[in-house]
Amino acid sequence: MKPRTILLLAILIFACALGCMLGNFGGGIVLPINGQNVKFTAFIPTIVVPGELLIQPTIDIAGLKVGLYNTLFTTLIVDAVIIVLVILGRRGIGIKPNNWFTNAWEAYIEMLYKSYIVPTLGARARAVVPIAVAAFTFIMIAGFFELIPGHESIGVVEHVATGGFCSVNIGGATVLTGQQVKTSAAQDCNYPPVAGATGQPQASITSDTQAQQSSAGGITVVPFLRRPTSDLSTTLAMALVAFIFIEIQGVRANGVRYFSNFFRINTLRHAGSGMTGLTNYIQFGVGFLELLSEFIRIISFSFRLFGNMFAGSILVFVMAFIFPMILPTLFLALEFAIAIIQAFVFMMLIVVFTSLAVAHTEH
Repeated sequence: MKPRTILLLAILIFACALGCMLGNFGGGIVLPINGQNVKFTAFIPTIVVPGELLIQPTIDIAGLKVGLYNTLFTTLIVDAVIIVLVILGRRGIGIKPNNWFTNAWEAYIEMLYKSYIVPTLGARARAVVPIAVAAFTFIMIAGFFELIPGHESIGVVEHVATGGFCSVNIGGATVLTGQQVKTSAAQDCNYPPVAGATGQPQASITSDTQAQQSSAGGITVVPFLRRPTSDLSTTLAMALVAFIFIEIQGVRANGVRYFSNFFRINTLRHAGSGMTGLTNYIQFGVGFLELLSEFIRIISFSFRLFGNMFAGSILVFVMAFIFPMILPTLFLALEFAIAIIQAFVFMMLIVVFTSLAVAHTEH
């Protein structure tokens, strides 16, 4: 084994050992809160796949309840951020000399355009730039929201009938201690009093009423912010927009002939006999496979992005539970890179699939 490999393994072992020690320390801190010794432990929050309601549904459209979801709320914030950035960049265009922010925007778009879109699409690159760059920018900035302190940890407190976590009131804010409620909140969240404390210690769930304190369950938190691309609804919507755009570009480039790649009628007209006829019949069947592959792209677009982003969020939760004081920082740095990589992959899928659509010829 090479010395560098041995050194790398030694560093990894030392980091894991240090992480375990600091993790155990950070996962079991006891603090005096409201006259009681409250133990705060690292924990994995409740993980759900769909977006969570921040505001209960108040609108009924054809039997469908509509409300404000945290992924939609974050999407609106991301859209607002992008709009502000574009306006700030647009204001410097045509002014000599351009300000640094406008130059940065131009360099950003020019890099994507000349380095990746033009080599693949050539003269048709200009038509694809708006949607490709917009998708790249949205996915990247939405991914960066994972790095905001309090992301997916600050939100609306909800009481649950069973399960949940214990909580304490600190400065008017309800904070989860990390201790799970297994039997009842009154029993599992009954922390010992501080030695020498004066006055009557308050109940551990200090922000609740007496009736809520005696309930069986604890509380959960529905976060205000959740990365939009960790919700399949968002990625599916983006996939549908990309799919429709690609098909439109195929029709614009080839006209009605574009559909001949899927419905290969000419192969039946000149079917003939023998091996030539068999080949033509096979080509006719391949056309339907091509049509099926077009719609499968919707799944490819949506599930690839959703799976990577959702798995990244879960990975950060798990690492924060195992090593609360070291590894989360490293994996958040990894999430920064993943946001850029997934944005680039989604953009290039749009570009490559568009190049395939505009290159179709009649069969």
